[in-house]
Amino acid sequence: MDGSDRAWGWIVNEHHPVIGIDLGSSKVAVVVGEMEEERLVVRGCGQATHDGARKGVIASLEEVSQAVRVAAEEAEAMASIPVEVALVGIGGLPIQGVPSTASVPVTGRDHTVTSEDLQRALAACAQVAIPEDYRVLDIIPCGFALDGQSGMDYPVGMPGNRLDASAYVLYANRTHAETVEQAVNHAAVALGRLVFEPLAAGEAVLTQDEKELGCLLLDMGYATTDWVLFAEGAVALSGAVPIGGRHFTADLASMLKTTTAAAERSKRQIGAALDREGLDSAAVEVPALGGDGNQVHSAAFAAEILHERARDLFIGVHKVLVGQGLDRIPRAGVVLTGGASRLEGLEEVAETIFGHRVRLGVPRSLAGLVEPVSGPEWAVACGLIRIHHNRRNQVLTSRENRSSIMAWLRNALGEFFELGGGHDRV
Repeated sequence: MDGSDRAWGWIVNEHHPVIGIDLGSSKVAVVVGEMEEERLVVRGCGQATHDGARKGVIASLEEVSQAVRVAAEEAEAMASIPVEVALVGIGGLPIQGVPSTASVPVTGRDHTVTSEDLQRALAACAQVAIPEDYRVLDIIPCGFALDGQSGMDYPVGMPGNRLDASAYVLYANRTHAETVEQAVNHAAVALGRLVFEPLAAGEAVLTQDEKELGCLLLDMGYATTDWVLFAEGAVALSGAVPIGGRHFTADLASMLKTTTAAAERSKRQIGAALDREGLDSAAVEVPALGGDGNQVHSAAFAAEILHERARDLFIGVHKVLVGQGLDRIPRAGVVLTGGASRLEGLEEVAETIFGHRVRLGVPRSLAGLVEPVSGPEWAVACGLIRIHHNRRNQVLTSRENRSSIMAWLRNALGEFFELGGGHDRV
């Protein structure tokens, strides 16, 4: 392994599968797979539910670790292949991001830019003011300029005096990140790296054209919705909204005065769309709280409850985009993914808020065990494997393929980050 491989703590083996772990607020999803050209070949998958998180953060380490262990063992047993490394998705309100720029002098012979200059410039971008209890999670290169001339992807070898770099720096609450790492370690899984969940989901469901044109991706989970905005192929903005699938269910249970289980069933049956044939004449029957028989409500009333919660979620994201002057960027549209995105009618509600085309994002270009992981709830786990493959190949081929410099530098800068430990599965 070269220095960058060691920094990432990943074992570079072209023909060995990787495990992607989506450690969600109510469920753990695990995929074992490997890339063959542009296809993700799924060898195994596993799921386990848990009640060990509160408001998107781990509250019971043992309960979450047990869910990771169960889901990982199920996936590995299905794959019948040993797994060397796991990438783990992390998200929620404790993850924040900020654009950053930095300048460094050119140090190469005859004042030409070296790859070390690029690394130093990006490392300087990470020197942003963040809260004391946070740590850098990722540095995402966005572009370079040489003596004021911008729009460069790889200025190595070019003459100049000052190199400017722009990057998007993600940072995570230290306790949140370390607790996620411990949950994985206690499950006897070798942790390779933590990855911001919407980035992983984007790898699974978006095309490069969508990222280049400009696309907003919302990863809708149980407790929160994490999002990332792409522009010209790079990350322009990210964030999280404290609204997820559980809030839709809780609203319905509260307004219908029924149980959470009944509200969950009704939510999936009714959906959030208001303009539907037959909705006004339909009814929904649910048990009353306390076991005092059943009660009947108008389906239109229930749909309106879900519709309003969906509006709250999308308006929350849209306000951030408007505040940053970025609401016109998603020319390729908006993509909804994650388990909570399955709610019928969400696309229509989102279109009225964002003013862009909205579609449901599911993992693309799959092979092997396709059917079990074809839904939006598998986007993060599948995307993590794609991220590992892309970054590994970009490390190995960067000297021949200069267009891969962005991701290659993220690997080369691995030593900047604090890496979690891990134990091999026994």
